[in-house]
Amino acid sequence: MKRVSLPVLLFAAALMAACGGSAVNVAAKPSAPPAPVTKYKNTLPGQTASGPIDLIQSILYFAPGAASTVHKHPTSFLATVLQGQITLKTPSGDKLSSAGEVILEPLNQPVQAVNMGSVDAMTVVAYPVPHGAKPTVAVAGQPAPTTLNKTLYSFTLDSPSITGAYTMVQQVLVFAPGSQTPKHRHGGPGVITVIQGQVTLNRDGTEKTYNVGDSFTETPGQTLQAFNRGSTELIVAATYLLPDGAQLTTNL
Repeated sequence: MKRVSLPVLLFAAALMAACGGSAVNVAAKPSAPPAPVTKYKNTLPGQTASGPIDLIQSILYFAPGAASTVHKHPTSFLATVLQGQITLKTPSGDKLSSAGEVILEPLNQPVQAVNMGSVDAMTVVAYPVPHGAKPTVAVAGQPAPTTLNKTLYSFTLDSPSITGAYTMVQQVLVFAPGSQTPKHRHGGPGVITVIQGQVTLNRDGTEKTYNVGDSFTETPGQTLQAFNRGSTELIVAATYLLPDGAQLTTNL
């Protein structure tokens, strides 16, 4: 065994005595709170706002076997499956979309969304429509489904300030308890809906709490920060209209 010389031992004892007789503790740097996780993200580029538009975001629920009415969409939209599976019946055949995937519906053609699975299904759908217009048109003469799907929540952002070319960006974010976003700004207007849990939003220094089913808007220029101060997981669905060349999120 290697021997330690007496001067070294005396120096160590003197150092401990000078520090109160115990080992020197180095304060640990506090860790930053965790950030939310982007569970799903889908985009729809190539859009143009040639006049005033409204941004409508809806959360749709399909029980097993439930279906929408047969309908048409006169304008483009972006839909993400939140859970389960949705089968879209179109003139060219059936198309299946699972959780996280986009539902692609042809414009101005009769379509019907059906949950042909054995578990519940949910989707988030966002429609940028001409101001005051409706996003869907029912097709006359079609039988009503035995079980109709339900619109759980819907919110309209009336005439967001956007013109010219833009991309729709749709995200589903998951906040663990205690997590938060950095302070940030967005490059385009958006609608956010709480799917699960409770979110506290600080908007330009003013805080407000939103619960399941609540929706709120975020616009360019605002300083934003979102917190999950609850004890359960928080899930939000958000759709933004992002002008071409703009950045979705800028952390401050």
